[in-house]
Amino acid sequence: MVTEFAVLVLYGQLHVTTPAGAATALLWTEDEVAQGFAWDEAVVAFGLPDHDGPCLVRVDTAPPPDAPPVAADALWAVAVPFTAPGPPVSIGSIVEERAIPLAPARYQLTFQARPPDAGHAYRLEVTFTLHPSPVFAILRQGELDSGRVLRPRAGRVGP
Repeated sequence: MVTEFAVLVLYGQLHVTTPAGAATALLWTEDEVAQGFAWDEAVVAFGLPDHDGPCLVRVDTAPPPDAPPVAADALWAVAVPFTAPGPPVSIGSIVEERAIPLAPARYQLTFQARPPDAGHAYRLEVTFTLHPSPVFAILRQGELDSGRVLRPRAGRVGP
């Protein structure tokens, strides 16, 4: 599966959400900002430092154990566990989302922020790799303040 779409990013975040996380907002502390993501079992938010505006999102899947390599031009990249209870999974921002038909499974979710192209401030890559024991990892620090995961689980607002 490969899907690409443009999304208007607001509040510097791209969300990946299960139906159970649809009404959940995550609390960002200095730790989440430094590591580039806020995570909870039903939702993960990836931060885009000092950015609101149009981004190109590319969503893909990879068979185990072929987690995608970090792109040579990736500005930063992180990996988090993600369990999809069944389709769909939503990917997007506060103002717009796309439903992605993702099979129920446990995944290593890899997020990479790549440089802009014409009309997009960032190219954002989200890859779901089937994985029995996914982990949290900073794959490339780049523009992130921290080279290691400081706080795996974020606080929540909402159910």
